[in-house]
Amino acid sequence: MIDENLKEELDKLVKNAKENNSLKLNLSTVLISVKHSDDNILELIESLENNDIEILNEDVEPDYNEFESIDNSVNPFDPTKIDIKMGTTTIDSIIKRIKNNELEFDSSFQRKAGLWNKTQKSRLLESIFLKIPLPAFYFDASDDDKWQIIDGLQRITTIKEYVVEQRFALFGMEFLKDLNGLKYNQLPRALQRRLEETQLNIYQVNPSTPKNVKFNIFKRINTGGLTLEPQEIRNALYQGKSTEFLLKLSRIKEFKVATGFSIKSDRMLDREFCLRYVAFTEQPLANYTGSLDDFLNSAMEYLNKCSDADLETIEKKFKNNMKTCHEIFGDYAFRRVNIQTKRRGPVNKALFEAWSHIINSLEYPDICILKEKKVLLTEEFFRVMNDYDFLNAIKASDKNSVFARVNKIKTIVKKVLGEEK
Repeated sequence: MIDENLKEELDKLVKNAKENNSLKLNLSTVLISVKHSDDNILELIESLENNDIEILNEDVEPDYNEFESIDNSVNPFDPTKIDIKMGTTTIDSIIKRIKNNELEFDSSFQRKAGLWNKTQKSRLLESIFLKIPLPAFYFDASDDDKWQIIDGLQRITTIKEYVVEQRFALFGMEFLKDLNGLKYNQLPRALQRRLEETQLNIYQVNPSTPKNVKFNIFKRINTGGLTLEPQEIRNALYQGKSTEFLLKLSRIKEFKVATGFSIKSDRMLDREFCLRYVAFTEQPLANYTGSLDDFLNSAMEYLNKCSDADLETIEKKFKNNMKTCHEIFGDYAFRRVNIQTKRRGPVNKALFEAWSHIINSLEYPDICILKEKKVLLTEEFFRVMNDYDFLNAIKASDKNSVFARVNKIKTIVKKVLGEEK
């Protein structure tokens, strides 16, 4: 609960922000500006957002493998299992699917429809009127009654808003300027017919294609202006208990506190972290073959098969794990640290996985010892930050790197526990 003193400080912060026409504040700036505690950060953020202040914060190290031209960790799959049908359809057929609620717009891919402005939408429609071919559309046709849009969401949303809902009039046309200001029902019938009869090239990923193969396909064709994050693809492919449960975990206070409120939710990064926790605590580490995607995908399948009781147990362990990591490391949890300056880096996914795995493997008495010896444990862990091999091990997701960083941290933990016994 926010007390009056904190409320007064927040009111001043909001007033200053609005006076300076700055409705976006970095979370680190907010936390420096006002007195707070871990218990009221969530209420603090909510209060600012209720005053139309957007909180900016993304303090997570990138996946180094994302920048490699070749991902050697991907396991090959049988190409004969790929079942993609190439064909054509008309915009009129797409319109009928829209009207009959047979296209998924409230997409579990979690991309936002309608991101284009009115000029961008109008220029797309102008291209159709000018008979300029559109790029191909991709659909997941696993359910013929409800196609999922893999690629082409903004284009189909534009057709939906202009033709079906008639929510906007044409604006900013480059060649057909006479059409500016016209809604669909005001167009000459010849142009309406041209739009409806326009042929579209489409690719349908059919139900017989296995989910792990679909995941790889979706990543490969995911090259548009609003590309999907891997967790967004998983969220679409593995609908069920897993998607609901990860959303629940991502909102848990202990997780937010342990990660310093640093992980954004808008592209499911927070859910990816929670999935990494599940993957590295509920699955044997020996099952890790070197493909992080495969390991995380199998964790989604695992969650979908869990009973409600199993999920309750995982949630309880997750809370305790996050609480333990924060009690031991405080603001340094899951972060690289400069040994000289003690300056912390962003949240590191590899460290999050490793510490989650190790804390989960310990018995309660050992966890108590680590908490009592947290100064020693922290010093030992900071010292390993000067280890060249360890630093390399937390920059990759190949099998050797994953086992190397886990084993290194295990050695540190055993050393601290050994001094107590």
